Amino acid sequence: MNLAEKLAATYLRLNGFLTLPQFTAFDGKQHNHIDIVALRAPNSQEVVSDITLLTDDALFAALSDLIGCSSRSVALGIAAEVRTNDDRDEPSDDHIAYVRDFLGGIPVTRLAFFDGAHTIQRNGHALDIGMRYAGLWIQRRIDWMLEPEQNLKLTKTGSWNWSESFLADFLALRQFGLLTNDPNA
Repeated sequence: MNLAEKLAATYLRLNGFLTLPQFTAFDGKQHNHIDIVALRAPNSQEVVSDITLLTDDALFAALSDLIGCSSRSVALGIAAEVRTNDDRDEPSDDHIAYVRDFLGGIPVTRLAFFDGAHTIQRNGHALDIGMRYAGLWIQRRIDWMLEPEQNLKLTKTGSWNWSESFLADFLALRQFGLLTNDPNA
C-alpha cells in the first residue's frame, strides 16, 4: 500500500470500518484490484473506559445522504479508489456488483480519495474525500484521544506499530512536530 492508501484506510478504520486493502476482483471484465474494500457493521462503535471514541459526523452525514438512510444504523460496504494526485477515480459498476456479492448483498458505496477539495462532497453516486481532509481528521481524532479530559490513558501508543503501523507512524510524525491541525499550514 502506498501512503495515500494507508491514510484512506486509517481514516476508514477510525470511523469503524474493517478494511481490506488491494482487494482483487475476479470479474473477468476488469480483472484487477480495488484499492480498499471496507465493511461497517450496523451501530458499530468503539468504547474505551465508557467513552465512545470520536467518529467523523461529516462522513456519516454524507453517507446517509447518499444512501437515503442512517449510515450508522445499517451494514455498509465501501469500495474506494485512492489517488495521490488530483486524478479522481472511482470503482466501476462491475466492481461495485462484485464487492456487493462478496459482502453478502449489503449496500456498497463508492468513495474516491484524491488530492481534490479538502472536504467530503457528493459526486453523483459517489463521495469524494480529499486526502488532506482525511489526514487532518485523523490528526484531530488522535489529538482528541490524547486530551487529558478524555482520561483514556493511552500511554503505549507506540505499541500500535505491531497491529496498525500507519497509526504508529502518524503518532511519531505528530510527536516530532511534523504534523499540524492548521488547515492553512
